Amino acid sequence: MRRTRLIAFTLAAIMVLGATACNGGSNDSNIHGGNREEQAALNDFEDVLELKAGHVLTEDSPYHLALMQWADEVYEKTEGRVKIDVFANSVLGNERDMIEALQIGTLDITLPNSAPLGNFTDALKVFDLPFLFMEPEEAYMVIDSEIGDNMLEALDEIGLVGLSMWENGFRHIANNKGEVKTPDDLKGMKVRTMEAPIHMAAFRAWGADATSMAFGEVYTALQQKTVDGLENPFTPIYQNKLYEVAPYITMTGHFYCPAPLLISKTTWNKISPDDQKVIRELSDKYKEVERQLCMETDEEYKRKMIEEGAVVVEDIDKTIWREAALLVYDEYTEEIGGELLKQIQEILAE
Repeated sequence: MRRTRLIAFTLAAIMVLGATACNGGSNDSNIHGGNREEQAALNDFEDVLELKAGHVLTEDSPYHLALMQWADEVYEKTEGRVKIDVFANSVLGNERDMIEALQIGTLDITLPNSAPLGNFTDALKVFDLPFLFMEPEEAYMVIDSEIGDNMLEALDEIGLVGLSMWENGFRHIANNKGEVKTPDDLKGMKVRTMEAPIHMAAFRAWGADATSMAFGEVYTALQQKTVDGLENPFTPIYQNKLYEVAPYITMTGHFYCPAPLLISKTTWNKISPDDQKVIRELSDKYKEVERQLCMETDEEYKRKMIEEGAVVVEDIDKTIWREAALLVYDEYTEEIGGELLKQIQEILAE
């Protein structure tokens, strides 16, 4: 019996030493949550599938915080078979770059706004319509329904696997001219928008001169008065200190931004069915975490911006804004799908 134990101990020691030699004894500074090398050893030395996830926001954004938690639990629940490293601040490219990288298989995972996906598919374009939703609960009723599931499934046609619908919240208007309460107050202002035709059409309907530019250029453009305003959720407005150069903020909530968690179809096909199931289930779990973080962060950043001198207009008549942009609905209903819009309106009427 003692000889059997000695042989088993010796074999285990040889395997551990061999694994250490292969790894060069180095530490991975990107590893999050527990000792992943030990977990891999306990996993009978199976190969670890190492994936990269990229997004455009900061390390303290709801995107990043929830993705990190998701990555840790995926690693734990797959017993070390799937390791996800998360990269913030657009270090892997802008949203369009990363979507394209998923398509060709050079990046594994990304969490973009729905709007840039309009360059690749019409499946989520309905979310570009202004004031489609007035409150978060209305948005959740739709994106957590069969409609949202069908949208995610449609991404398969462009080489993407949609895991679940996270969010970047509602977008608001900030400017350096003065308080904005009605569409008339926007007339003549040059406002930076995303590169989304429906977004730009909405701002033109409100009388603004809509222009698109790289997000990294917006602060300087506002500072130099080459643009007068922008529209973004509170997180990028605060974290990029845009309120310093656009201190008049109106909580319009004019666009709701779902953020589908995407994985490359090429990558997905490398993952076992059991681990795919784990990843999907946990993406739904952390969808709720990320949404809650968004709501909490919005409140915190609103308070901080007010404390630091920004003027925040909270109460506006959203009906006036929506009515002023009805021509946009007429213009894009055919492209978006009249039946889809009808289905959404039916859910909201329940």
